[in-house]
Amino acid sequence: MHAKTSLAALAMLGFLLSAAAVAGDATKPERSATQSIDPQTLENLKKGMSKSKVKSLLGEPWRTVQYNDLDDIENEFWEYRGKDDQGPFRVHIEFDKQGSVVLVAKIPERTSEAKGTPPKS
Repeated sequence: MHAKTSLAALAMLGFLLSAAAVAGDATKPERSATQSIDPQTLENLKKGMSKSKVKSLLGEPWRTVQYNDLDDIENEFWEYRGKDDQGPFRVHIEFDKQGSVVLVAKIPERTSEAKGTPPKS
């Protein structure tokens, strides 16, 4: 009977510890997906730059996508979200197989005001 009680106590302790860990994670403030990115920082992003250099300038990406073709690792891209005077935007950075930047693009985000077809120019 004593062994069953010990096992039950251990199981309850494990449950309480895991619940405390989950509760601890829930109280951590979330990192905002949208950050202020300095225009000069964007100008410093150049073709040929390494992934580690990009991370040192912008931090962890908001989203990463890697294209694979069967067993070959193909291109990868990272995206960051930012906001400036013109509104929210994404910074899209593509890397080649060697992990060097091949493309940097600043893409304006659509807002609720930009619904519908844009006017013809």
